[in-house]
Amino acid sequence: MKLQIMSPAAERVDFKVPPAPRLASLDGKTIGLYNNMTGGADIAVERVAHHISQRFPSVRFERYGGDLRPGRVALSRGNHIDEEEAAKIATEVDAMIGATAH
Repeated sequence: MKLQIMSPAAERVDFKVPPAPRLASLDGKTIGLYNNMTGGADIAVERVAHHISQRFPSVRFERYGGDLRPGRVALSRGNHIDEEEAAKIATEVDAMIGATAH
């Protein structure tokens, strides 16, 4: 009898994504907050929003995650932002903060 042992680990994929350019200022900007619906992600993005709004009172926030946007895809642990949704979000915000807590 021959025994074949297989690893459940995925193959490593190495790729680099350059960081987005920094905004000169947050004054008057709209920041997207992405909650990927894992435990604590909602708390994390709300805490960040609170601290940013303390320093920059003119900042507005748009929230993404769950079923917050009627007519749009419901984002969840299993359904993340795809290219189409990312393109829509890019027209709505100046910057994006994501939380993947758990």
